[in-house]
Amino acid sequence: MYDTMGDRLASGFTPFDWWLIIVLSLVAALIMRKWPQWPAAAAIAFFVDAAAPFFYRWATGIPPDFAFDFAISRLDERGGIVVLLRLSIYMIAIGAIYWAKRRYGRG
Repeated sequence: MYDTMGDRLASGFTPFDWWLIIVLSLVAALIMRKWPQWPAAAAIAFFVDAAAPFFYRWATGIPPDFAFDFAISRLDERGGIVVLLRLSIYMIAIGAIYWAKRRYGRG
């Protein structure tokens, strides 16, 4: 079914997923004030990432019970490694953006 682990991981992310990861990482990193907030910022971004499909489907007219099932299955259907990779990507992206903000920002 999948030739390599890379193909499996790549199939776990849609363009909407990447867009959401980038936007949520930017927002979280820009809101952060100190490094100890980094894990909380990543956890909140991950939670919003998990809940976003529910609210999107609900806003477009899909009944809430089906939209909730879809949001939960989105985290399960592609395997647990993709879920962990998602959280790791948030940690790396938010850390990199915050580091750049601290390094090249005004203060």
